Amino acid sequence: MSGDSKIGSVGGVARTGPLRRVVGEATASARAPAQVRPASDNLPTARLTRLANNLADQPPPVDVARVAALRTAIGTGNYGVHPAIIASAMLDFHGRGTD
Repeated sequence: MSGDSKIGSVGGVARTGPLRRVVGEATASARAPAQVRPASDNLPTARLTRLANNLADQPPPVDVARVAALRTAIGTGNYGVHPAIIASAMLDFHGRGTD
């Protein structure tokens, strides 16, 4: 294809060959109509969707006492930022690279 040479690498990955076209059974099955499930099969999905919507409508939990303490500390100039403690907490949160 003439336009392929204009596409460079994406995310450090470059295409090494021309694009392939898939024909035959794969495209025929892609055109087949999807099977419709009975409404009774969709009940768990409907419940999960309703639950997700209810959770999304709720405000996030807020520790009002903690917010007040932080505002007071910031307002009085007593709130200190400690990069080493923050870095350690970030490493703990992400598993310290043990994946």
